[in-house]
Amino acid sequence: MSSSSCAHCAKSDVNQSFKRCSKCKSTVYCSQDCQKNDWKLHKKICLPEGTVRGMILACDSDRQNYLFNEIDLDATHPIHTQGVICPVSVKVGLPIVIYRHLKENPLTMARDAKLDNQRATFLMIDPRSGFAPPEWQQCVGSVTVMRKDGKPLTRQSIETIWMYHDRLLDLFGDDPAIAHRMMTSDGFKKYCAEYKRERLMNRHTDFANMPVPL
Repeated sequence: MSSSSCAHCAKSDVNQSFKRCSKCKSTVYCSQDCQKNDWKLHKKICLPEGTVRGMILACDSDRQNYLFNEIDLDATHPIHTQGVICPVSVKVGLPIVIYRHLKENPLTMARDAKLDNQRATFLMIDPRSGFAPPEWQQCVGSVTVMRKDGKPLTRQSIETIWMYHDRLLDLFGDDPAIAHRMMTSDGFKKYCAEYKRERLMNRHTDFANMPVPL
């Protein structure tokens, strides 16, 4: 939706008289009624200017409290300066930044299974080998992830992304060449569409509003 059209009814702002959302400053409406009617959807992505909606992925010790946890990341969050790009995400055209909460060197820490984070490990696999670097295989702890393009990262989209990595790992086990062929923008988009259909067929209605492509 362009910024010169009402986000709810799509009416064009011919006279440039529409009002912007006072919180995010990026979404416009032709009337208070349209803004009110759109709020149920818009509130999920409405963030203060300069803030990014990310997601915390829990390690095993934190999973008793949450699995995914939404977080609003302002410009001072260390993910912007200390986060690293997930390698496969670059190849498929949707770069994801990941930030490890623990500061200790995972390679020198005593092995602690409670700090395992399979989802983070999957996101950091090498596109050539299918293996994550050693420092992402143990004592990972909980992590924060966000889209590098600044668009909101939802529970449904991050689940889809790491399940795509899970699928790649299965393919690496069968035939690495097949995994490499799937590691494209088109291959990723196709997987996302298929995964959304599968989740909806299994009555996970929260996936209904997940856009494809992500």
